[in-house]
Amino acid sequence: MSAASLRLRALSTLSGSLTDALTPEIAANLIERQALTALGATGAVVVTLGHFPPLPGQPPARPGPAARLHVVHSVGVDTEVSDMLEWRTLDSPLPFAQVARTGEPLFFDVDEAERQFPEWGASLRRAGGQAAAVVPVWANGELRGVLGLTWPHVPVFDEDERAFVTTLGIMCAQAIMRAHLKVAEREARERAEKANRDKAEFVANVSHELRSPISAVMNYAEVIARGAQDGSTDASQHRLNRMHSSGRHLMSLIDDLLAQARIDSGVDQVRLERVNLGEVLKEAIAMTRPLAEQAGMDVVFTPAPGAVVLQTDPGKVTRIVVNLITNAIKYAHRGVVHVALERPDAPSLAHVRVTVQDEGDGLAPADREHCFEPFWRKSALVGERPQPGSGLGLSISRQLARLLGGDLIVEDTGPLPSTTFILTLPFIPPAPRSGA
Repeated sequence: MSAASLRLRALSTLSGSLTDALTPEIAANLIERQALTALGATGAVVVTLGHFPPLPGQPPARPGPAARLHVVHSVGVDTEVSDMLEWRTLDSPLPFAQVARTGEPLFFDVDEAERQFPEWGASLRRAGGQAAAVVPVWANGELRGVLGLTWPHVPVFDEDERAFVTTLGIMCAQAIMRAHLKVAEREARERAEKANRDKAEFVANVSHELRSPISAVMNYAEVIARGAQDGSTDASQHRLNRMHSSGRHLMSLIDDLLAQARIDSGVDQVRLERVNLGEVLKEAIAMTRPLAEQAGMDVVFTPAPGAVVLQTDPGKVTRIVVNLITNAIKYAHRGVVHVALERPDAPSLAHVRVTVQDEGDGLAPADREHCFEPFWRKSALVGERPQPGSGLGLSISRQLARLLGGDLIVEDTGPLPSTTFILTLPFIPPAPRSGA
């Protein structure tokens, strides 16, 4: 078999192996067993420009005055040789710095190395190296690092050998860098997941702690209000009502935080029941009617023809619809909130639709893009006080809808001054009752 065929076989074998290398150690082991053997080399050192992986929030370093060399990995290289490279600037008298500046590979024996780079060449000789190659490592058309290879003898660095060394060397360096990135991404993901769990647990614990004293305050306010109705002044009765109203508002905020914490921590479960969806919607409307009456508004329900019976979690559906109606009352300020239930009109349609439409000013296109983001609230008009609330209602509602296998979207009503939210739920007919 010709030398060219052997080189192609080595490249093919190593390429397939390195693609699956999940850790720097696995990549380095493959390089030591396959790449260095194919090259006849005994050592390799991978150097990047600046920190690798890049520090959070910082782009990869590029050749320039601020760039410094950083040893990412080494295989079979004497410690003295690799230590000499760490955090050296690109104007240092080192072959790695020169290649990083110019992007051109270097091939030389130890005598030439000592003449061009005395300090590094002497270290190479003391470590038993007789020849070296230093080649640039490119990624997406930009120089990201440098690879150094050492031999215990002096190879014939003809044109074919240089191309082979350069190609195989770059594959090795990119594999090690890719493996380091995978590790960094996995560690970052694990840290983010832990932080998210810790945050959700903290919010849940604090929310539970707040509920008890607020419930007590609300209950005492209600008892005092009932006992003082006959002899109290309008002012004192008004203050008691405000206290109770503020308590309800605080409880609503805490409920939102608890719901978001349960979703974030992944502990929120779906409890499927056989439900008549029309009856669930009527209960949700009844819960919001006092708020509508207080605002001088009404909530009108248009049921679907016939009963819509399906398997779903009625508590989560109620929460979604109550959130949508409450939002419509808060932001529309006037008119009627229309709630409609539409069943699938063909066997092939797998979802039922619940629409909640108000008669307010509608959502601007920019607001429609952000309304499901956590803590988002509709921008107040100039001189208008922002609406109370946590800004979690729509975000929680969409997440709950998706947890139920459906979705929640806001419809583009075009020029109409209104907002329409559409809740879709999977139409899962319940199993027949036993004996039916």
